[in-house]
Parts: sequence; structure tokens; C-alpha cells
Amino acid sequence: MTRYSICNEGTNLSYERRGDGPVVVLVQGLGLPGDLWLNLPGGLVKSGFTVVTPDNRGTGQSDAPTPPYTMRQLAGDLAAVIRDVDRGPAVVVGISFGGMVAQHLALRHASLVRGLVLAATTCGPPVGRPPSLRVFWTLVRSFNYAPETGRRLHELMLHPHTLRSGGPRIFEEWERAVTQRPTGWRGLWGQVSAATLHSTGFSLHDIHCPTVVITGEDDRVVPPVNSRILADRIPGAELVMVSRAGHAFPLENPAALPDAIRRVQQRVAG
Repeated sequence: MTRYSICNEGTNLSYERRGDGPVVVLVQGLGLPGDLWLNLPGGLVKSGFTVVTPDNRGTGQSDAPTPPYTMRQLAGDLAAVIRDVDRGPAVVVGISFGGMVAQHLALRHASLVRGLVLAATTCGPPVGRPPSLRVFWTLVRSFNYAPETGRRLHELMLHPHTLRSGGPRIFEEWERAVTQRPTGWRGLWGQVSAATLHSTGFSLHDIHCPTVVITGEDDRVVPPVNSRILADRIPGAELVMVSRAGHAFPLENPAALPDAIRRVQQRVAG
């Protein structure tokens, strides 16, 4: 695993690259650095992929410029990373906020994207269904790492069955990593400002690469109807609903996201 640094439009960006094979770029959610994918990159490398995990602007070792940020900027950052890898177009995997960035990348820099996995995400208003203000505020408050907020986050992110069977243990490694590498308020609010203006619903028909849209069937952060909308509006997209899972379905069902990535890769290769 090697860490690289590049500059895009005056912003220094950091990313890690490992493996040797078809390129998969993993784009994290709101306020999260690239190394929060935990065991997923290592598993994909063992399956023969080159895995790239960028720190979106505002997170990790990338710069956190003064807000606001825009989706154009974030998609441009991601495009700069893929060009720097210089291994041709990539399968791009974006979860939640990262899935929003991935949509803008596919629309603005289509030649760099050979496949998409859009996980637990939305096309934004007016076509998509937004989360409630209570959900949004709980997510933002979760970055202060208070125990009470953590309990509410578990209830929000996990399926009730997971909660009954020891759900908080699933979050232990993830929360330990988040606490060790916190995101500052400038980066967080920069990304929130970009998400607020995210809207791709009327442009999704212009995405023509193989696409899998995947979500937990009980996602209370980004309601699953948003994944149905994405799959309906992206030509040829496949919809996967992960049973007994919420917004944090990659933690609840670790095989689901790798399976979706392999499905996209098979369609690309075919």
C-alpha cells in the first residue's frame, strides 16, 4: 500500500493505492477519510483488483479549504486522482455522500468511469426523497463522538435485528478509527454544503456505464426509495436490496458490497 499526494485547483489531495489489476476507486461518505473502508480494500486486492481510496477534500490527509464546497469540485478532485493513477477508467464505488460524488463524476468525466456501484445514496431533490431533519442533525452531531449520540447513531444506521443481536459491536472498529482520525468542522460543513445542492435526477439518463445500485432494505438515513429511483433512471442499472440491513449495510453484511463490485466488473469485462 502506497500513499500519494496530488494538487487539484490549489487543493492538495491524498489517496492510497494497493494491488495490481482492474482499478476500483472507493469513495467514502460524509466527513469520512478513505481508510474508513476497513477490510474491504484488502479483500478486493486479494480478488485481483487495484484499489484506490481517496480522502475527499475536507477529510483525512487531504486539504480542508474554507467552505462552501461544490459537487463539481469534489468530482473534479476524484477525476484528478483517477488520472494520476493512470491505469485507464475505473469502477467507481460511492457510498452515501460518496455516491453523490460518484454520480457527478460519471456525468462530468464519463471517460474515466467504466462502471458504477452506488450504495445507500440518492439523486437529491427534487426527484429524490430527502432524509428528515432529525436524521440529518443526528448524523452531523455524531461527529462530536458523545456516547449518547453514538447510541442514537446505532439505532439510525442499523437494522433492528442487528441491534437486538449486539449491533454496537459491529461499530467498534469503525468508531475507533473515526475517533483516531477526526474530521474538522471546516471539512464537514464544506461537504454538507456540497450535499445540500446535490441534484442529478434529471441527468441520470446520461449515465451509460454498467451500474449496480445497492442499499439496505431498512435504510433510515437515505430511504430505499432513492435507490429505486436511481435504478429506474440510469439505463440498464441493476438494483440490489440487502435484506435485514440499514444504512450501514457494509458492516452488517460484509459480502454485499464486494459482490456488487464483482457484478459490475463482470459486466464491464463482458
